[in-house]
Amino acid sequence: MTTLRTLPIRMAPLPGESLDSWLEALAHRTQTSYGDVLSSLGLLTRAGDEAPGWTRPRDWTIALSEREAAGIAFATGLDDQRVHAMTLAHFDGRALLIDRAKRQVNRHRLWGRGTGSRYCPDCLAESAGRWKLEWRLGWSFACTHHSLLLVDTCQGCGRLTRRRPFSRRSLPIPGHCRTRPPRTADPDAPRECDQDLTQAEALRLPTGHPAIETQRLITNMIETDRAEFGQYYRHPQPSAVALSELRAVASRMLTHLGADDLAARVPADILNAHITSQPSNEPERREASRPGFMAPPTSAMTAAAVIAAMQVLGVAQLSSAAHALRTVIGKSRNGSEKTTTTTIRGWGRGTGTVLRTIQLAALGPLLRPSDQLRYQTVALPSPPSATARQVSRRSNKLPAALWPSWAVRLSPSSGAYQRILAPVLAAGVLLVGTKLELDAAASMLGSASDGKSLSRVLQMLHDRQCWEPVATALIRLAHYLDENDIPIDYQRRRTLDYSNLLPAKQWVEICRQTGHSPGGGRRARIARCVLFNQISGMPVGHAPDFPTADVYSFRSEAERFTEVWSPQLAGALKEVARDFVSGCGLRSEPVVWCPPLGLLDGLDLPGTDPSTIDIDRLHELTRGRRYPAGSAAQTLGASIEAVRLVLEEHPIPAAPLTAAQARALGQVSHAARQVLTGKEFRRRYLDEHQSARTIALDIGVSKTTVTRLAAEYGIELRKVGRYFKHRNAIDPDWLYEQYVTRRRTLADIAREKGTSTNYITRRAHDLGIPLRPSGGASTRKAMDSKADFAGYLGLSSELAGQPLGGLSGTSGK
Repeated sequence: MTTLRTLPIRMAPLPGESLDSWLEALAHRTQTSYGDVLSSLGLLTRAGDEAPGWTRPRDWTIALSEREAAGIAFATGLDDQRVHAMTLAHFDGRALLIDRAKRQVNRHRLWGRGTGSRYCPDCLAESAGRWKLEWRLGWSFACTHHSLLLVDTCQGCGRLTRRRPFSRRSLPIPGHCRTRPPRTADPDAPRECDQDLTQAEALRLPTGHPAIETQRLITNMIETDRAEFGQYYRHPQPSAVALSELRAVASRMLTHLGADDLAARVPADILNAHITSQPSNEPERREASRPGFMAPPTSAMTAAAVIAAMQVLGVAQLSSAAHALRTVIGKSRNGSEKTTTTTIRGWGRGTGTVLRTIQLAALGPLLRPSDQLRYQTVALPSPPSATARQVSRRSNKLPAALWPSWAVRLSPSSGAYQRILAPVLAAGVLLVGTKLELDAAASMLGSASDGKSLSRVLQMLHDRQCWEPVATALIRLAHYLDENDIPIDYQRRRTLDYSNLLPAKQWVEICRQTGHSPGGGRRARIARCVLFNQISGMPVGHAPDFPTADVYSFRSEAERFTEVWSPQLAGALKEVARDFVSGCGLRSEPVVWCPPLGLLDGLDLPGTDPSTIDIDRLHELTRGRRYPAGSAAQTLGASIEAVRLVLEEHPIPAAPLTAAQARALGQVSHAARQVLTGKEFRRRYLDEHQSARTIALDIGVSKTTVTRLAAEYGIELRKVGRYFKHRNAIDPDWLYEQYVTRRRTLADIAREKGTSTNYITRRAHDLGIPLRPSGGASTRKAMDSKADFAGYLGLSSELAGQPLGGLSGTSGK
């Protein structure tokens, strides 16, 4: 091994100078051949003296072993780290990748240049020919100090400068080209080119030129090892990742964009230089067929590619970046390279999430709507990553049909009924960020829809130009459900037994209490289906009581059911739902729930916002109409679904009932049932032998009502005939005394005898007993009792002042 000695003359390297430049300058300063300098520093050694696994490289500027760096430091008085900093290893992992075992630059990653260097003639002139290390990087294309494009070749011999190490036998001249020309038969031909590189012509650029600003940004990123510009502002990345992504985009720009496309992205002076410049006369390289695959051969090509790529990665808005990349993707899809969500990973190794996000956003409009949800292309695009457990948890938080308050906001004015759209929207939420197939998503939510319906309706929304805000709303909702607990387990709700929901007897009782006609069995079935929908989150058509015949008519009536219910009926049915949920062991769960509508803020959604509907105005438009929602929606310029939702939450207040309406709706019977209970009926009729007519007159209802109550209570009424009249024959003297002398009323006498007032009246007439005119205390008493009864029914004061015989169907005499 050669014994190293310190050099008698020392010369410090310039800031940023490359090792080969410093060694050449040292040889020139000492007027020593380049080979002697290398030997004195221990760089020329016998093969057996070298470290295992190392071979003598052609260029020590790539990397040094620790032994070599220590030898140079010893001989020159420098620090080891200072020596290493003059090699490309200084940029390893930041601007290029080096195989340290072979001391080779990886030319397929980060635009690493295996050999050669560009240069700035003005910098060479100022530094007396000293060479900067950064000029050897594939990312160096401009001098930010002198505002010019770096020169690629020697303009004397036309060859790439510093492609090979300097001749060991020659004395270097800094700033001059010492490239050896190809072998020739001419003995007088010069052995080395001696072109003065400081005199080379370069493209001068104005202050603030995009090429200069881009070079300054890249240089700073490499030095700090951190990208914090444009798309990296919110998501900073190491410089190696950002440069890998810059290379991936730039290479696609060079490959797929022609001169006309580049003209819209690249300054004219750079584009002209790129088109007219020719690479050095080196052997044919792969980048000729795939520009940008490896480091571009010219600074003009590099500048054009990087400036164009910065319109994607260097802008702050994701939408702008995606738009700039979409043109490139569109052209590649029309060519041999088919860019899809799966092939974008092949754009280059070392790329990260920022480029993936832009790629997916650019691909978004070219994808099917379901894939746009899976990749979330309208929000913050990312590949599907939800696990099976996460998907299952989200499905438990989703009703089969999306919450009505959300569905009405996301529904366009035409294209699909809400009963079809709501299940599709719910399944769409389940697709967000997952790899679920359409049929699988529908199945997890109770099969309220299917894959074909999902595809068709989502495509309809996409075609209606309302897709972006709708998709954004679905994505926001999916994230909210993933990040928050909700009070209802809809999967459990879908599996409850609803067969005993709202029995017929309970429905009839509710209608009597609330003043609604119970109707036939159809109306009760509709009420059950509506409650099923509210409790389970499933569509009405999945209710156990939903018919198999006359489906469309039944569904229409079910949709209109809540348009016309009164606050009393709505409240009663809510109590039924509450009791049902509690009876199923879900006492801690609310009957219904809805995610916060604030998640929709800032979105231009196609549906009507129910909160914008004036409730008082709506009640004014709908009161008294048989089908109120349709006409009100037309007048208000709102969707019928939004009007129905408001009427469901804020029912139309019921108007006071007339006597006929009260009787028709069964309120008279209901009120009589409260006064004349089964026990009271038996006491008066069986124990005291009062007649049905007498009981009817006493409580102010018709005999028909009393007869109906007797049937309900299972009381058999007595037959009224001649035997009854004979058995209750009236003694003339007694009748005279009671009516004339004691001034009793005919009604009192009839009650005592257990017969009717009409019979006593006829008997008095037959016996010649003079009858008093109508009126008197008994009449007033009867009127008072009937007025009280009318008040119990909730009738108007005018009806309370009328004889209740009109209410009950009796004469009231």
